[in-house]
Amino acid sequence: MTLDPPSVGERFPVAILTDLGSSPVSLARYGGSALILNFWATWCEPCRREMPSLQKLGTLFRPDALQVVGIAVDDDVNLVREFVLRYGIGFPVLLDRDQRLAHDVLRLPGFPTTYLVRRDGVIAARVIGDRDWAEEASLREIERLLLLERRV
Repeated sequence: MTLDPPSVGERFPVAILTDLGSSPVSLARYGGSALILNFWATWCEPCRREMPSLQKLGTLFRPDALQVVGIAVDDDVNLVREFVLRYGIGFPVLLDRDQRLAHDVLRLPGFPTTYLVRRDGVIAARVIGDRDWAEEASLREIERLLLLERRV
C-alpha cells in the first residue's frame, strides 16, 4: 500500500538525514523555527541558479525565526562538499543520498523543490522549480505564509 505524500496543511514528515560529515541529523532539530527546505542536486542547473538567493534569504530573517536547510540528493558527498565550498553556502546542507525522503516519501516531481514549513511543522507551501528567494514578492509570500517578519 502506497501512502500519499504530505500536502499543504499537513505536517512535514520527521526524517533523519546525514550532514556533510556523515553524522545523523533529525529535521526535528530545527523545531521552533520556520523552515525553507530546499531539495537540490549539484548536477541541476536551476538548483545552482537559485543558491545565491537562498543564501541571501537566510540572512534576512533571525535564525531563531527562519532556517534555510538544503537537502542534497546527490549520491557523491564529495561533490556536495565541493559545491558548498565553491559557492560559499552558509546554511546547513543535509544529504538524502538514497532519495528515500525525496522520492519514496515526498514523491518530488523534480529539482529543485522547496517546502515552506511553519514553526509548528505544518507545510505552508511547496514550490517546484527555481525562484529568486530574495526578491520582494518571494519575501512577502514567506512572511505571509510563515507568519514572519524580516530583520529590521
